[in-house]
Amino acid sequence: MALLFATTVAPASAHAQKRERDRITREELLASTYSELDLYGAIRSLRPHFLRQPQGARTFGGSVVRLVSVYVNGIRQTGVEALRTLNARDVDEITYLEPTRSENEYGPRANGGAIVVKLNRGGRDLHE
Repeated sequence: MALLFATTVAPASAHAQKRERDRITREELLASTYSELDLYGAIRSLRPHFLRQPQGARTFGGSVVRLVSVYVNGIRQTGVEALRTLNARDVDEITYLEPTRSENEYGPRANGGAIVVKLNRGGRDLHE
């Protein structure tokens, strides 16, 4: 019976770890020493894999560069440099979407993965 319990818990635990690996919460940001940084610096310190560019896809004409897309409150930004204009304290949640998932959710322009930022109500939006 203990063996059955271990096999049923392991997949859920692995899924939870994966989910936390691809998410940064407001609580985590505020509890870290990185809450005083811009959002780019905080992400680079807490989850550097969010910022890594995926490998380019091969085509007949050569390789295609796939860039990580950034969405703040549902609005596509010009790139990861936009994260430098946001304060980590203004964020509710940051989620990283792997390339396949981001392309399914946001279309072919997001084929390199996506960083999805939800600002708290006090945080300013980039397009204001």
